[in-house]
Amino acid sequence: MELDIVSAETLLEPPYDGNVANLLDRAVAEYPDTVAVEHAGETITYREFGDRVARFANGLRELGLEAGDRVGVYIPNGIPFCVAIWACCRAGVIASPLNPEYRRREIAYQLDHADADAVLVEGDADEHVREAVADLETAVVSATASDDHPSLAALGAGDADAAIAERGDDDVLLQPYTSGTTGKPKGVLLTHRNFRVQIAQSVSSYSAGPIEGDALIVLPMYHITGMIQMMASLCAGRTLHLLRPDQWDPERVLRTLDEHDVPAFTGVAAMFVDLLEAHDPDEYDLSTLVKAGQGGDKLPKPTQEQFEEAFDVPLSEGYGLTETTATTHTIRWSSLGKRPGSVGQPVGHTRSKIVDEDGTEVGPGEEGEILVAGSQVMKGYYENPAANDEVFTEDGYFRTGDIGTRDADNYYYIKGREKEMILTAGYNVYPREVENLLYEHPDVHEAAVFGVPDDRRGETVAAAITPRDGADLSEDDVEAYVLGELAPYKHPRIVEIRRDLPKTGSGKIRKTALREEILAERGIES
Repeated sequence: MELDIVSAETLLEPPYDGNVANLLDRAVAEYPDTVAVEHAGETITYREFGDRVARFANGLRELGLEAGDRVGVYIPNGIPFCVAIWACCRAGVIASPLNPEYRRREIAYQLDHADADAVLVEGDADEHVREAVADLETAVVSATASDDHPSLAALGAGDADAAIAERGDDDVLLQPYTSGTTGKPKGVLLTHRNFRVQIAQSVSSYSAGPIEGDALIVLPMYHITGMIQMMASLCAGRTLHLLRPDQWDPERVLRTLDEHDVPAFTGVAAMFVDLLEAHDPDEYDLSTLVKAGQGGDKLPKPTQEQFEEAFDVPLSEGYGLTETTATTHTIRWSSLGKRPGSVGQPVGHTRSKIVDEDGTEVGPGEEGEILVAGSQVMKGYYENPAANDEVFTEDGYFRTGDIGTRDADNYYYIKGREKEMILTAGYNVYPREVENLLYEHPDVHEAAVFGVPDDRRGETVAAAITPRDGADLSEDDVEAYVLGELAPYKHPRIVEIRRDLPKTGSGKIRKTALREEILAERGIES
């Protein structure tokens, strides 16, 4: 079935302006009998999905919530999460998604900081939520059935045709939180315009024809990349297959790609490493897969080359942040094709430049901080004017905190986080350069490089590595390998071989946790 393509520019005009829920209603009307979401064997059609979203939006109103109020969403990937987010959107309530792996302290902080009137859970709240709300005026509400809490299904059992709440383009739709790598996590104010522009990117990429094939999400949907994937897919009338990142299984992903018509897969670097090891061309038919995309951690060049050779599909990089509603740069839509090592050119609606420490724009090949501006950049941080003053320039650009360069054709190259740069004996070392080299070693499975304090050098380079199955890899091997390929000051003087590396819910390696473990184990003061 073909979707009547809506050109990207019309997504900022009536009847698609204002509340993004208008776009979901269009898909429901176009594809009532198409499966909207499939997860763990359960399916729901667009008609059923739209009906449930409308009823749950009524349930939120029955709770006394009004447009602009805030609600936490503590639900893992699945149909209830999708319904909850869209119900909030329809009711004009601002959803604040939480990592479902959070515990009491983390949950309490986000709900309190966001001024959440309620938190949506799946079934009965677990002990972490109950403990978190004990000292808060935050109601616990179930997005499914519950014996202990009010249920949106029961509260919204009446009219499913309630009107979509009136919301302006600059009204906030979502309030996710940053990872908190530099102090307390901050609430990011993302508007209906922010989301519509990113959805428009997806629509415009298919402007030459109908959107074909199913969608697959493995990344956590509380995270901005998974969230955009979910919303864009359901605005386009596609069938969305969901897997849970905490149950990551590369063979299950390969089976899903084999059994369904999924033309694209998006993951993080560690996932592509695992997929390479699990792939058996005689077992899986991946003929419908035509492209793959990566965001988050920097994609090691050897991993990209090996994946493209094994799967016979292009693997492109992209770049973006929570504060930019995900993608600002991508190889996929760049005008001059693929360039290895680059995250591509800025996408539509995006202005970007690179500046030095004084804020002066630098030319091609020169290193500096990446700045972006455009319709997908956040409204600001919630209740944090000092942080807003720090990250926005006088001419309206957002400071990403990432160091990079661009070439003469406006392709951008990420060197690393400004805050992750290692300053050792007066030399700058970017962890990603060393990591890329380590991934070229045939016995290295995963690698993380970071700085640790050093009395003589100020900082020194450290590396944590997991070897490939059956590999015999020593710390001395790693040091000698890097010394043979890079300048001596870049080689890791601390190397640890580990069985696994700690990861976030989205699959990124938790360098902060690794660093703290190594400091504690070696008695190094931070």
